[in-house]
Amino acid sequence: MNWGYKIIIVFVLFAAGMLTLVAKSLRTRIDMVTPDYYKEELRYQQVIDGKRNASGLSAPLGISQSDAAIVLTFPAEMRNPGVNGELKFYRPSDAGKDINVPLKIAAAGEQQLDKQLFTKGLYKVIVQWTMNDRPFYMEEMITVN
Repeated sequence: MNWGYKIIIVFVLFAAGMLTLVAKSLRTRIDMVTPDYYKEELRYQQVIDGKRNASGLSAPLGISQSDAAIVLTFPAEMRNPGVNGELKFYRPSDAGKDINVPLKIAAAGEQQLDKQLFTKGLYKVIVQWTMNDRPFYMEEMITVN
């Protein structure tokens, strides 16, 4: 075989490989953490203040799992009606499985969420709340099983 044919074969294989890579990259789904990522980044000072305020609580938020529910246990000072906030369960692998729930603390200082809402796997739990006009923020990774 002539060396000219070998060069043509190498170029054809290279072009086929590049077309394959382009086709695969166009089919790959890319999820951002939030759709309004840049606006969230500008409000990051609130997160910093919220983390600082949350570290000053008498006890940290507790997250545990039973067979039927995910239980969030809050410190004693959060058991008042002036607490407003939101629970976000962010699924890094699939944005369609994210769950947002309003914060509703029971008299015992707990909030329970039915495990049927979740699929098994890794979630980032983000809790944002305000109490007496002070922001609070906490995040933790959990694996729902």
